[in-house]
Amino acid sequence: MTNDRISWSQLTQWRGECHQRFGTIHQMPVIQGPHRELKRLFKENNRVLDIGAGVDKPLKTVLPTSARYFSLDVDSEGDFDYNTFADIPAGTRFDLMWSSQVLEHVPIDVAVEIVQRAYQHLVEGGYILATVPNMAHPVRYWADATHIQHWPINDLYGLFKAAGFHVVKMARYNKYPYPIRPLKRMVTRMVCDVFRVDWCDSIMIVAQKPE
Repeated sequence: MTNDRISWSQLTQWRGECHQRFGTIHQMPVIQGPHRELKRLFKENNRVLDIGAGVDKPLKTVLPTSARYFSLDVDSEGDFDYNTFADIPAGTRFDLMWSSQVLEHVPIDVAVEIVQRAYQHLVEGGYILATVPNMAHPVRYWADATHIQHWPINDLYGLFKAAGFHVVKMARYNKYPYPIRPLKRMVTRMVCDVFRVDWCDSIMIVAQKPE
């Protein structure tokens, strides 16, 4: 991941920093899903921006009723508060942001702009939680023709560092439960180890704007 806003030396440094903090993909913690983390970060009456909300706005259904929810999506068929960051009134700030399975659908330059704009519209001390397909999973990324940019964990870390964020947490998760039967679990572990792939299909990153 390089563009005119991120130098190769910076990216190399952040890749190493990510590895020191979070290790390899198999060393990253496994969580049940990002919604629990979102609810942990949420505080009463927080202003929440859903980046890439989707027509059905699934995030809205899991937020506490006290949340002040705002949606952003470029889809012209949906009813959203904003279609681009440029639509957000100057001076408007949010306490918490969510971007679920969005960054893999846009080129690097657009992803950099999204994360930088998110930083600008967060309050100091505010959080953004983002998820992307796990590139180490055998089929998760390639199962969707609209996926145009892959995000290995070290580069995802660098993307948020480049915008000025402090990365608080990285973890992985799967929509499906881990095999229960001992033989199947053993084979799964063996395949993942030998072929350097991962059972979890998604990665979560939580980043904070410094206070």
